[in-house]
Amino acid sequence: MRQSLYLILSIVIGMGFAVQVSMVASMGRLRGPVEATWASLLATVAGVAAIMLIRTLNNNDLALPSPFDKAPALILTLILATLSLVFVIRGLDTYFALTGLLAIPILVGAGFLGPRIGVGLFLSAIITGQLTGGIALDHFGAFAGQVRRVDALRGVGVIILLGGVTLIRGFK
Repeated sequence: MRQSLYLILSIVIGMGFAVQVSMVASMGRLRGPVEATWASLLATVAGVAAIMLIRTLNNNDLALPSPFDKAPALILTLILATLSLVFVIRGLDTYFALTGLLAIPILVGAGFLGPRIGVGLFLSAIITGQLTGGIALDHFGAFAGQVRRVDALRGVGVIILLGGVTLIRGFK
């Protein structure tokens, strides 16, 4: 039962990753691909710094070397990354600031779920979620993307992807 929940979580994380890719692609059309990557990375750093700061303030020890195991370094990192992000996305819709936050679940999921269900199964579930999410985003032309409607063939593709996750999981 627990493995099934981990698989569902992995698929959902993959769907979130599809949203991130779509948002980065949209930013890339507006600013350029490297600039979009930079904005996404700054948001990821700010988000992870915020999570680690919250953990530190709740007296959870971080397994990081000094000074990054203390609040002041995390506060500085959070401030610098956030201010940089504000300047980088200037002139864009503000929701683009969230792009990098969508990377956090896949990174944390790799560290948490990978050891529990295996890297191969984790990756197959992530990819299934990513491709399924991508198909849904294409259907609506999300973030000014090209519209490509879901048809029977794409639906069969999703079913085959889910079957692939089942095959990689194996029968226990």
